[in-house]
Amino acid sequence: MVPAVEMRSITKSYPGVLANDKVSLEVHRGEIHSIIGENGAGKTTLMNILFGLVKPDRGSILVRGIKVDIKNPHTAISLGIGMVHQHFMLIPNFTVLENIILGQEPATRGWLNQKEAQEAVMRLADSFDIKIAPHKRVEELSVSQQQ
Repeated sequence: MVPAVEMRSITKSYPGVLANDKVSLEVHRGEIHSIIGENGAGKTTLMNILFGLVKPDRGSILVRGIKVDIKNPHTAISLGIGMVHQHFMLIPNFTVLENIILGQEPATRGWLNQKEAQEAVMRLADSFDIKIAPHKRVEELSVSQQQ
């Protein structure tokens, strides 16, 4: 069976720090994995590479057996890769809808298509059986609702 996601020999260094040294990981559909280690061990760097927030120095990523170049989070999302950040990366005075679509706003002639955005967010929420109020400000939500 072909892995849903495969990371091969991922290497990433920063000045004076080798964050990931030839790290390989296979995740098959339906599996749940946990990556554990001390602070500074490179866990977040590895996930940031998979989500397109950081570019690896070396190594490759395959999705369903096909080598891909994940340049940014938009590319990752289009490949079916999502990320729940360890620390909230929300803008408190934005609405739920605005936080979700930030950076990938559906637009018509350069203008935000709010109706299309809300419909897309509601479809996504329904697919995970999540009840959300898209026009509620994030600062009004409980911690569990924000997550």
